[in-house]
Amino acid sequence: MDFEIHSPSVWEKLKNTTEPVIMYGTGNGADKVLDVFEKKGIKISGVTASSSFVRNRTFRGFQVMPLSFFEEKYDSFTVIITFGTSMPDVMENIYNLACKHHVLVPVVPVIGTEIFDENFLNAHTEEINSAYNLMADDFSKKIFAGYINFLYGGDLKVLQEITTPEEEAFTNILKLGENETYIDIGAYRGDTVDTFLKYSGGKYTDIICAEPDTKSFNKLKLHCEGLQNFQSFNVAVADTDGEIGFNNVHGRQSSIGGDKSTPCMTLPTLCGNSNPTYIKIDSEGCENEILFGGERILKEYKPKLNIATYHKCVDIFSLPILICKINPDYKIHLRHHPYIPAWDTLFYCV
Repeated sequence: MDFEIHSPSVWEKLKNTTEPVIMYGTGNGADKVLDVFEKKGIKISGVTASSSFVRNRTFRGFQVMPLSFFEEKYDSFTVIITFGTSMPDVMENIYNLACKHHVLVPVVPVIGTEIFDENFLNAHTEEINSAYNLMADDFSKKIFAGYINFLYGGDLKVLQEITTPEEEAFTNILKLGENETYIDIGAYRGDTVDTFLKYSGGKYTDIICAEPDTKSFNKLKLHCEGLQNFQSFNVAVADTDGEIGFNNVHGRQSSIGGDKSTPCMTLPTLCGNSNPTYIKIDSEGCENEILFGGERILKEYKPKLNIATYHKCVDIFSLPILICKINPDYKIHLRHHPYIPAWDTLFYCV
């Protein structure tokens, strides 16, 4: 590798530890982690949750117990974090927990089943190195190396060291002006429209949003009601115009690939006659397809890009390689904003 990898992997650490392993979290992420544990022969000794989620219940055959129960039972143990949060108070509690106990974060992908383990790292060393060397500056390379090490080793301190505020990226990289034509792909309920308005000073030329989930789309329209020069489309964006499979589970878990047929369009079709200057893409794992289908837009207009890179393990290298292949003039920056695990990790391209 062109940068240092801190071995061993989080999976090796957990398989070889002599300490009891306590799972913190009981949601979808915890289910995914336990599924991987079963395949890799990793055992846990108990399950805990935040005090408001303990109650009288079980999870995967374990009684959910308060953390204090395990603190009384064991002299030392390893805590694994299996849920995601960007709430400052919850993150602070996790970082404080890491000061008292050994804490690891085994990362499972949002989309797909590929795990960032030894086999994955060895299979994709060349691509990871290529993407690392495409980063525009030393700071982005530092974050890239830290992000890879966090995915591989699960060390919470590594994630904390590469975390930067959203404001820094918008101020130092994107530098939005007053005449932006903003394309929001995966607009959800309008939260990223609010972010755009915040950093553009509320002035813009056009806003065009795409959101395939019907429930989220209706909330998006209501949230943005009254905005001038605003268009919204209840469609998925991909590499083709027509129909595409979509699971439509009503929320952030909605993604391409389900059995419900949903209208879809390419980025050029979504843009229509507009000349986009800034595009945000957070599409639950369809980012590569959107960029591929939007090749003409990236070549012709070179809009500023804000692209999620945490849905699939391959995103961290496949996205920058594709962007530079389409338009080598792009300068690619990487940032991770406050979130545990490494969600809200984004490529900012200008």
